[in-house]
Amino acid sequence: MIKRFDRRRRCVLGAVSVTLLTAMSGCSNSGEDVRVVLCKDVVQALLSSDSGPVAWSSADIRMRRGEDLRVDLGFSAPGGGGSARAMRAVCIYPYDAVEDTALTLADPMSAYSTSPRRVILNGRSVSNPQLAEAVKRAMLAQGWDLLERARLGVESAAQHIGQGLNDIQGR
Repeated sequence: MIKRFDRRRRCVLGAVSVTLLTAMSGCSNSGEDVRVVLCKDVVQALLSSDSGPVAWSSADIRMRRGEDLRVDLGFSAPGGGGSARAMRAVCIYPYDAVEDTALTLADPMSAYSTSPRRVILNGRSVSNPQLAEAVKRAMLAQGWDLLERARLGVESAAQHIGQGLNDIQGR
């Protein structure tokens, strides 16, 4: 009886560990900074929904202490006639730190806002109402993606637990 309980506990702990690791790895988003990820998502939201997938070619971050941070993106998007056209976008994030702290010294990007103040798409500045709507749509899309990853993680954990319990019962 004790051995059976230990096996079940190990099975459940293993499944919970797998779920946590899956959820944590799903949040990393390829190691890109949150400002780059949000900038890409905002640009995608600004482009018409029927434009198709965007192919990102570059993402450069320009930062000077005390000044705005700039994320410059290069990408191609489907244009007229099915051909892809090269495009550029710049997201500008304001400097948010009042003073230097250990955190801002260790991670200088933490001194900047995580929401863009201004976006320039192909040389044209996006209006504030358009930018607010695009940020909202991008954040909603990120939220749905997170919920989907969590759902998949829970389903995976449930499968692992079920398999573990079947293994225990079969022995």
